[in-house]
Order: sequence, then C-alpha cells, then structure tokens
Amino acid sequence: MAKKKSNLNRLTWIFTEMFIGLAGLAYGLWGTITQEPMIYVILLSLGGILLLVAIIQLIFHFKRKEKIYCAKCGERIKKKDDFCSKCGEKIEKK
Repeated sequence: MAKKKSNLNRLTWIFTEMFIGLAGLAYGLWGTITQEPMIYVILLSLGGILLLVAIIQLIFHFKRKEKIYCAKCGERIKKKDDFCSKCGEKIEKK
C-alpha cells in the first residue's frame, strides 16, 4: 500500500514561506523608509511576492475538492451518483 503524504508537511512549508515573505517585506519596508538604498526596495518586492504566492497556495490547499472512489472497483465517482458507472455498486453516502 502506498504511503499517504501528510498535509502537515505541505502546510508547514506554506507557513514557513509566509513567515519568510512577511519578514522580507517588513525588513525591506523598514530599510526603504529609513535608509533608501536599492537593496531594500528589492527585498521589499521579493518579500511581497513570496507572501502573495504563499497566500495563493494556502487558498488552493483548502479549496481542493475531496475525490470519491468506488469501494468495489476503485472508479472515480461524482458526489451526486447513487451507483458506480463502471461496476454498478451502490454508493454509500456519508
């Protein structure tokens, strides 16, 4: 049997990415306000992009639909189906 991947690993990476993006955004903003060299503007931009990407990943992670499969034959079925289209097995609704 194949080992199921943990959602914790994916969420951990997304939140780590958010934290690094937020830190880069904050430090870049502080440097831009106080000192104004170009490196802080670059850091501000990269931190903002990283934070935005992490938020988009988080939205898609929780928006994923649960896939339903037939217990008898393993065919993917729709939620509205009462019977499997491949083998005719009755689908138990949870």
